[in-house]
Amino acid sequence: MNFLFAANTFKKVFSLSIPVLLFFSFTAKERGAPSKTILLIPYQRTMHLSDADADIAGNSKINVKQVRVQMRNSVTEKVSFALRDYYGIRLLMEIGTTQEKNDLDNFYDSENFSLSKRESGAQAMTADTSKPNPYFGFFKENSKPDYSSSYMNVSLSKPVLFQKIANEYEADYFLVLTQLEIKTHYDECIDVALRIFRREFRLHYAVFDAGGNQLGGNYASVNVGSDINTINKITGEVFPELVKKVSGNVSRIIK
Repeated sequence: MNFLFAANTFKKVFSLSIPVLLFFSFTAKERGAPSKTILLIPYQRTMHLSDADADIAGNSKINVKQVRVQMRNSVTEKVSFALRDYYGIRLLMEIGTTQEKNDLDNFYDSENFSLSKRESGAQAMTADTSKPNPYFGFFKENSKPDYSSSYMNVSLSKPVLFQKIANEYEADYFLVLTQLEIKTHYDECIDVALRIFRREFRLHYAVFDAGGNQLGGNYASVNVGSDINTINKITGEVFPELVKKVSGNVSRIIK
């Protein structure tokens, strides 16, 4: 009985320590690390847009909140690891120090989201709010934007935060994850009774330099069948492919 209690206690303590261990592994600068450093900003919890969470939760034997938390943690972790071979990676998350949590809160409070046209190549855009940014306002005259050709972009109402936070964390660039989008294409359902359908995962992001000048932005997309319907399959099979596309594009932007 005592052995079982001790074992269960160890499991709980170990599971609670994993996020902290991961946090330090992400933020630590290793000797001989790449000269360019990226500060990774996870998407806000409210920027998880999905019509599939209940289905995934039911098949995974967990609740919807757990689905969202695990997806956010998993995709953030995988993006960080995918880029760390080429760049120094710093990460702001809620589990950090008081200062880090405050910086993340300030960044989130300043975020303004807007649809922008997906780009065919990287083009530097100014952070000067007095000048028009071609990344924004693309759909102002279009009452029905083409979502397939647009991504969720972000700007800051306080652009000075870019330079301030970059200085604090010795960052050269920002990779801001803006939205995780999951859409089930029931209109393309092959068999309604058997629930055979296509489900699409999109990870939206934007890239900035330390001064807040936007260097690029886009979304990566992966389509899967209805058999990919548990949290383990999604984080183990879908997210690696999704993150590979994001990291590949980021590497083309930041050379």
